This record gives sequence, structure tokens and C-alpha cells, in this order.
Amino acid sequence: MLALALAGPATACPNCKEALANQSGEAARLKDGYQYSILLMLGMPLVLLGTGAFFVTRAVKKGLLPEL
Repeated sequence: MLALALAGPATACPNCKEALANQSGEAARLKDGYQYSILLMLGMPLVLLGTGAFFVTRAVKKGLLPEL
């Protein structure tokens, strides 16, 4: 909840935020590209950790790895 509450002020530096917010066309696509790249960089470690945990859990249940 704290992250959602503080997301507005932390979206970008003031100059970049205002400069790109008032643009259209190519600059708007650039803004969207930055947004999606940040989301990808934040989400990828979670996906990798979740996938690794899934495979380790599945291997333990099948008896391929010893339980700790």
C-alpha cells in the first residue's frame, strides 16, 4: 500500500516528467517505452525466482532432491 501511495511523486524527475507529459507522437511513445522497460526490469527477477522455486519444489515432491 505504501508503494502505491508514493507512486505518484516517484514517477520521474520533475523536468523529465513535465517535458514528456506534454508531448505527443514520438515523445509519447518514448515515454511509454521507458515505462514498459522499467516494469520489465522490476518484474523479471520475480519471474525468475518464482520459476526457480516452482522447479525446486516440484523436484523435492518427486523425490529427486532431498528435503532440507
